[in-house]
Amino acid sequence: MAENLTIRLTDQKVEWLILDELSGIVRLRGEGDFEEFSGLIKDVNWPGETRVLIGGEHVLLTSALIPSRQQRQILQAVPYAVEEELAVDVGQCHFALGGRNSDNELEIVVSNYAWLQEILQDLDEIGIAPGFLGVDLLMIPGHEATNVLIDNKRVHILTSHHHGITTTAKQLALVVSLLDEEDQENLHIHVHPDEQSNVQLALSEIETADSTSVTIHELAYKPFETLCREFSTASINLLQGDFKVKDEKSSRGNGWKAAAILAACTFIAHIVFTLGQGVYMDIQASNYAEEAGTLYKDVFPDDRNVRDIRRRWAAHLGGGSTDSRLFMSMFEETAASIARSSLVLQNVNYNESRGDLILQLVASRSEQLVSFAESLSKGGLQAEIGNISQDEDTVRGSIKIRPSGGQ
Repeated sequence: MAENLTIRLTDQKVEWLILDELSGIVRLRGEGDFEEFSGLIKDVNWPGETRVLIGGEHVLLTSALIPSRQQRQILQAVPYAVEEELAVDVGQCHFALGGRNSDNELEIVVSNYAWLQEILQDLDEIGIAPGFLGVDLLMIPGHEATNVLIDNKRVHILTSHHHGITTTAKQLALVVSLLDEEDQENLHIHVHPDEQSNVQLALSEIETADSTSVTIHELAYKPFETLCREFSTASINLLQGDFKVKDEKSSRGNGWKAAAILAACTFIAHIVFTLGQGVYMDIQASNYAEEAGTLYKDVFPDDRNVRDIRRRWAAHLGGGSTDSRLFMSMFEETAASIARSSLVLQNVNYNESRGDLILQLVASRSEQLVSFAESLSKGGLQAEIGNISQDEDTVRGSIKIRPSGGQ
């Protein structure tokens, strides 16, 4: 199961949800303070990833035109490219980089370094090590135009150019009026039916504005669950730089090393298995040869110095005549088919004058006898099922076999 734990941390509370993304089933959900969450989660296991979302009001979502394509130069340039938008010194900030938008601008999330560090330390103390740390604002539905998510008393607004803000529901109409005309022209508002009354006045103001074109989308799930279901790994992960889980270069090197070790182990295992199989088959061949020799001596005790048992058997069974070769051919084909089935051979009878080979067999079901006869027919023989009798837990039956084309 692909069960993932998503945690959202806001000023008011902690929300958590374990969702199987393949089936869409929620196994666990809840909200409360951090102590309540830490007490609950220590007894819960989930096989998938751990994802943490922070509130959009705690970050600056912006973009900057950075011409360079070299990662080192980009990292050096970003703080100074967005410095004028910051209310604090760049040294207190953590910069997480995403992709480039339609204007070729680099998408950037700016957050407080010390605050992020404290969050990760608190999570580490209760055994939570997230593989993804993102912003709830970036998970709202819709990927074109301007999308708005009504989230209880909070509102997330995200434009197609990766500019966005999280504000209060009371300020929704004001914030929308401050958007560029292009962003107001195609406005998509996502709201759950239980929360529509909280923003009804704001929605009315927005819909009556001349510059806006509004489409209302009714959410099937509550806001936090909607964010969990809309989760995308393509969104910006704040676990970069000092907060990176592990070094990407080291991870890649370890991956190749692990792959090489695995390949070597697989090759060695294959060689050992092949050698072992060869030894086993050699032992089996020796055992069969010994059993064949013992059987031959029991049947023909007067023969001495027998070197080719197969040839001597053929000679005793007809001296190499056409009928003998016909019998041996049919019997060889039939014996191979019996060995591949789960049937038990009880008796063999060969009528030389008619060329019929009659087998008495025991099976657990009559269908096995039918399947055996069909397999012989596919191998070029004619097979007819004779009498079948049912015992308590077995079936006994006879099958008459003759060469293809025989009467």
